[in-house]
Amino acid sequence: MITRLRAWADTHTSEGRWTPVAITFHWTMAALVMFQLVWGWWMSGIPVGGDKVAAFQLHADAGILILLLAVLRAIWRLLIPGPVNDADKPGWESKVSRVTHFLFYIFIVGLPLSGWLMLSTVAPEIPLRIGGLVPVPGLPLGELSREAAWNLMWAAERLHFFMVWGITFLIMGHVAAALKHYVFDKDNVLPGMLPVVEELEGEPIEIIPGTDEEETPRKRIPPRSGGR
Repeated sequence: MITRLRAWADTHTSEGRWTPVAITFHWTMAALVMFQLVWGWWMSGIPVGGDKVAAFQLHADAGILILLLAVLRAIWRLLIPGPVNDADKPGWESKVSRVTHFLFYIFIVGLPLSGWLMLSTVAPEIPLRIGGLVPVPGLPLGELSREAAWNLMWAAERLHFFMVWGITFLIMGHVAAALKHYVFDKDNVLPGMLPVVEELEGEPIEIIPGTDEEETPRKRIPPRSGGR
């Protein structure tokens, strides 16, 4: 099965493109991470009460979903190699790209784990659900004293805070690099991660005489192009 998957992936990666599965992982996780950053900033201003608990619940559920997607994406990446494109050219940019992607994985895994740790120490009664559906238990921390639980929560909160800023700056650098490749280098790095929209190919518009004095332009319905 892996051999067949890799053969299918080669039809995309041989053109310098990521597979549709990798593209779906990338943009789904990008949207979720952006949502988490905006939602986390917004909910910090909510007064203590039921609304704040509900906001934290949604934030935590989305974080667990991101953690699951990160694990699945890493497995896919190990099984199905990505394309060799212009970002892999020898030089400092290629090295920076590798470090950036490594840090992304650190933050995308570390942020949900630190949040999960915070809830497990001081609010284990708050249920976690993957995507709001599948229940997830708290981390097995054993019997902690109240002081130890708060110290662990404080450390996890500090780690979470710094990683939020870390991934924020990383995203800005990542976007700037993608635009640099597209606008200045004019290479295939950004297009290789964009979804392909199959275009309809057909004959050009014809002018077919109408029934009255004026000619009525009509367009033939083009056939669907065959795609992979």
